[in-house]
Amino acid sequence: MASAQILKIKDIEIHALQWGNPEGLPVLALHGWLDNAASFTHLAPLLEHCNVIAVDLPGHGLSGHWSDFHHYHMWAGVEDIELILDALGWQTCHLLGHSMGAVMATMYAATFPKRLSSLTLIEAIGPMAGSLDEAPARLAEAITSMKSHNAQQKPKPSLQNFIETRLNGPLKLSPESAALLMERSVIETDQGFCWSNDKRLKYTSMMRLPEPLIGAFIKGIECPVLGIFASDGLFTQERLKARWDQLTCPNSLYWYKGGHHLHLDGDVHAIAHTIEGFMTSIKSEL
Repeated sequence: MASAQILKIKDIEIHALQWGNPEGLPVLALHGWLDNAASFTHLAPLLEHCNVIAVDLPGHGLSGHWSDFHHYHMWAGVEDIELILDALGWQTCHLLGHSMGAVMATMYAATFPKRLSSLTLIEAIGPMAGSLDEAPARLAEAITSMKSHNAQQKPKPSLQNFIETRLNGPLKLSPESAALLMERSVIETDQGFCWSNDKRLKYTSMMRLPEPLIGAFIKGIECPVLGIFASDGLFTQERLKARWDQLTCPNSLYWYKGGHHLHLDGDVHAIAHTIEGFMTSIKSEL
């Protein structure tokens, strides 16, 4: 059973869930885009030697939203991670990220390498790259979206409506997992049920980093890295290789059957065994 925690960074509350032994290996878990801390409900309890803190990242789940005219930049997540670790009082930790969380974790690992004992990446390494030619149009689109931003969310009659919307989305989820995520992403109001996620998360990002810059972050990682990728996920082995081969630190890569949310709906016990073995082996080497 998870216990709830609340942290504070930059004047907003960051809600979190804690699993495992409070005296165990400190593990900060970061979820994917439009997910929340419940993403680790199946995986975290199996990491028996770990103290897992999974946060709702800013604008997601139960956590606060940034103030008006504030953007959700992928690279700003690096600062968020740093402030979350400060709020937890952790000088070092094992960082675990899924999808968007793995993107932010990749960049954080290179920016503050001395704060990480290890890095576990599920279904991502670095952000989606952008071309230089598209940059002006992307910036214009992002600014235009923000100018017309309306924070009000459209209500729906029931939580089940949101679960069905998620099940009909492009990324496959079991009904149980969709319900887990939606229960933490939907709030009940006098008008009905509404998303708790900040609508600005869906706006076009102001800038995508060019591939050489992403490569610089990957090459800058110093701690051991574990990769967990899905056979029916977002990456093919060929596509992943171009980035993975840029790692200069000790690393290992595993593929498991399943889709993008394999840590929820895949062979979670096998994945947990791999992750915990990786993290505990690093502790024994220190």
